[in-house]
Amino acid sequence: MYRLTVCFNETAAPCKMQAGAKALANALRDSSRYESPKSLNGLLLSANSTRSLMLASQLQTINEVCPIPGLITCASYAQSLSTIEQDKLVVYEGQSLEWCEQSLQSLKPLQQKQITEGLAKVNEQGQSLVKSIDDALTETVELKTSRDERLSQQFAPESTGLNKQLLTGSSIESLARQVEQVGDDSEFWALCLFVGEIDELNKIKEVL
Repeated sequence: MYRLTVCFNETAAPCKMQAGAKALANALRDSSRYESPKSLNGLLLSANSTRSLMLASQLQTINEVCPIPGLITCASYAQSLSTIEQDKLVVYEGQSLEWCEQSLQSLKPLQQKQITEGLAKVNEQGQSLVKSIDDALTETVELKTSRDERLSQQFAPESTGLNKQLLTGSSIESLARQVEQVGDDSEFWALCLFVGEIDELNKIKEVL
């Protein structure tokens, strides 16, 4: 299976989503590309907005659930554009250096270290309490209950909110034409095309 991502921040010049879809279709047609796909099935993920901040918000969930490098970069770029627009309204006269109170517990690595040490202490205390067969049997029952709960957990896919289109074609050209039809006049957009076997694409579609 292959993946190709094209976003508004990757084009040589600013363009609308329709032009981005055409660029993606042309890349699909280009058989000279190294290891170009031969499958005639595609799953197209898309997001678009008239505002960069809205696009960044749309991409936030998928970047948390299923990080895709191109979409991560796109979201970061879109967020940066929004920050730039907001900063245009602010006049800076220099920033003073001020001490900020800092607690060790607020630093993530130390939080993790503290948790680890706490668990180790609890484990040590727990081992010292298991002094009889009855205690050991009770612990075994609890572990079994905990194990059964873990094994009974079910995967619940989280909706990313992106547009998802499953495409099938009779040829690469027909698949490319379907891709070309996607898009509008949005200035901020992201397109990600997976090309592969239909069962592979359906598995991706189900979890996104």
